[in-house]
Amino acid sequence: MTKSNDKFRSIFETAIDGVIVINNRGLIEDVNLSAVLLFGYTKEEMIGNNISMLMDEPHHSAHDSYIKAYQKTRVPKIIGIGREV
Repeated sequence: MTKSNDKFRSIFETAIDGVIVINNRGLIEDVNLSAVLLFGYTKEEMIGNNISMLMDEPHHSAHDSYIKAYQKTRVPKIIGIGREV
C-alpha cells in the first residue's frame, strides 16, 4: 500500500458516517464500520450485492435504471447529484 492509500483507508475506516463504495453497476465494493453498524449487515453480507439492498421502494426497484440512465446520458438526476439517504 502506498502512503496515500494508507491515509485514505484510515479516513475511510474511522469516519463517523457510514461510507459505502459501489462500482458502475451498483454493486457494493467496500463499506466502513459505521455503515455496518448503521444498516445491521456484516461487511461480508453487503460486499458484492447491489446497493439497492439497502433502499426502500420505490428506489429499490428503480435503482438499476437510475444507473443506466446516468451512464447513457451523463445527466445527473438521481445518480450523480450526491445525496444522503
